[in-house]
Amino acid sequence: MPASVVYPKSHEGLAAAASAGRRSGPPQFSSANQLILFFYLLGYNNVSFMGWFWVFYTTLYCYLSAGFKYDNVHDLSWQGLTIIQSAALLEVVNSWCGFVRAPKLTTTMQVASRFMLVWGICYLFPEVKTHWAFVSMVLAWSLAECVRYAYYGTNLIGSVPAGLTWARYNAFLILYPLGVASELILIYQALPYAKEWNIAYYYFMIATALFYIPGFPILFTHMLSQRRKYLEGSYLVAEKKKYK
Repeated sequence: MPASVVYPKSHEGLAAAASAGRRSGPPQFSSANQLILFFYLLGYNNVSFMGWFWVFYTTLYCYLSAGFKYDNVHDLSWQGLTIIQSAALLEVVNSWCGFVRAPKLTTTMQVASRFMLVWGICYLFPEVKTHWAFVSMVLAWSLAECVRYAYYGTNLIGSVPAGLTWARYNAFLILYPLGVASELILIYQALPYAKEWNIAYYYFMIATALFYIPGFPILFTHMLSQRRKYLEGSYLVAEKKKYK
């Protein structure tokens, strides 16, 4: 996850932040390290986008071609999902190593919850993958990640399409609650299997579900804060244009 736009508190800073994605021009580098980091992040975002797009495509294709039946959607999408979601561990590494300016806590929380769903729920208890919530979860995840990585990748080269910027700060209003609701449903569906398998893990899963109570507001509020700053900046840019 490359560096997101930092929003200063001043009106001028907000206006600059809002228009940052609409500027075109080659990035500037002051050292070889910056150049290496640029190509690393550019490659990471491009590969991540392609991976998540493949997951989105295979999931949607299976769902539609099966006549809106969700039982066997995981047959085609599961392998790609495990690979690209496991690679998201680099999100945490990038954040904690300072390669990007992403919040360490929120990034770690989100990646940890995804790992729990993929490996701690769907992998251990494959029966839940035939539930409709698996399809809605994967579609919500993959579509949100396609928007995010496309935005970050184009932002790195200094040219973000206006439509992509809009999607970055608005699509999560639907996709994030849909993803969280689907995750909780899958955890609930897995509880009987976990209870038979290991009683301690059964209670761990309950504790994980309860963690969503404080965790969801933290992550969602963070994204709402980013959206508010973007909208404030967009408004200021429009106002400045009116008086030019």
